[in-house]
Amino acid sequence: MAFHSEKAVLALCLRDPVAVDEAASVGLKRDHFTFPLYRLLWTAFVEDRGRGIGPDRATICDRFNDKIGEGKPFADWTEFTRVVDEVERVPAVRGNVEHYVSTIVEAARRQYIIDTAKRILDHEEGGSSFSEILRVSTAITNAASWTPEGRSEPRTAHDITKDYLEDLQAQRMGLKSSTLVVTDIPALDDILRIRPGQMIIVGGRPKMGKSQLMFTLLANIARANEASTLAISAEMNEAQIGERIATSEASLGLSVEDLERAKQKVLKRWEGVPVYFDDKPKTLGGALMSIRLQKKKRNICAAAVDYLQLLKLPEASSRERQVAEASSAFKRLAMELDIPIFVLAQLNRSCEYRENKRPILSDLRDSGQIEQDADAVLFVYRHAVYSQDHEPASDAEIIVRAQRNGPVGTAHCTWEPGKGWFRGRG
Repeated sequence: MAFHSEKAVLALCLRDPVAVDEAASVGLKRDHFTFPLYRLLWTAFVEDRGRGIGPDRATICDRFNDKIGEGKPFADWTEFTRVVDEVERVPAVRGNVEHYVSTIVEAARRQYIIDTAKRILDHEEGGSSFSEILRVSTAITNAASWTPEGRSEPRTAHDITKDYLEDLQAQRMGLKSSTLVVTDIPALDDILRIRPGQMIIVGGRPKMGKSQLMFTLLANIARANEASTLAISAEMNEAQIGERIATSEASLGLSVEDLERAKQKVLKRWEGVPVYFDDKPKTLGGALMSIRLQKKKRNICAAAVDYLQLLKLPEASSRERQVAEASSAFKRLAMELDIPIFVLAQLNRSCEYRENKRPILSDLRDSGQIEQDADAVLFVYRHAVYSQDHEPASDAEIIVRAQRNGPVGTAHCTWEPGKGWFRGRG
């Protein structure tokens, strides 16, 4: 059964490269494959996805050119072609990726435990010390981390609704804290209803302050929940992130003394604030893996990606299709990990040519699918960008244009580049 599932996953990856990201995101790894040649194929698929190409038959043939011949994984092209043909012919259902992975991982865990048990018996027969036997036996617990996350059994509408109402009742009685995620921007919290499992799109034209709003929200959420948050930046490296935070907290001045005073102020403000930044992921798969890893490692309560269109996305028939697949992937991950994920998105130029330049939903660049997947769509707008005479220059608006379970409206805030964070007025 597991062997068939291995072939099914590989077949789907060849037919639809996004299946590589999905299989990896639910925990599939190279060592989970039992057949060595399938391990090679999976490794090649993952590496190609990381480079933004394939996998498809042509790229795989190019990739394995140096692995075919005497003394190599494939004896000749005939054997290689036979293996790939065998994989491609397997009937596989696109919606069953998670089930296939679960079957593969369960078989791998079972074999891992059996192999470890045999090692324990070998140590016992060989007269090894108890401490050595104990050390080997603890390796069995490692197999537990291989289980793909998520619940496989569906539940009835009655049970789901009952749980929701009882949970809400407990919150109103003060027996349980609310699941609402507050941004600590009062005007925005009056409109926006953020809950775990949601994907929130944050859009805006360049220089409007999308990244700064992301920093603000993640820091506020981390402080309010005393829990970690994660920012993935495909736009800025660590030095730029550090500069953005430092200059937003204090004037760095020109002298060593000025810098020392600013340093003390900035570091005191951010000490103990568990906001983590990852500037390494540049692909969709990398971003998904980073969020998943930090959820497991640090139990993050929120994540943000800056920004969607800057990530290297899977190959598809059109740019619109690429962005649609990425949007859907982030939405699925938010639901699976039960955390809100903020996805920053660039807007097209349409608003530049209107008299009222405040963004509308149709300004989202590349895909209407973004709007469909999002639980809420926010736009950042600062009139001072278009009118230098506007006073005060710190006027900012966070416009909630769409929200699945809440109202729409505008939160009036303050923010000026290089002068702090987004805050409510007054």
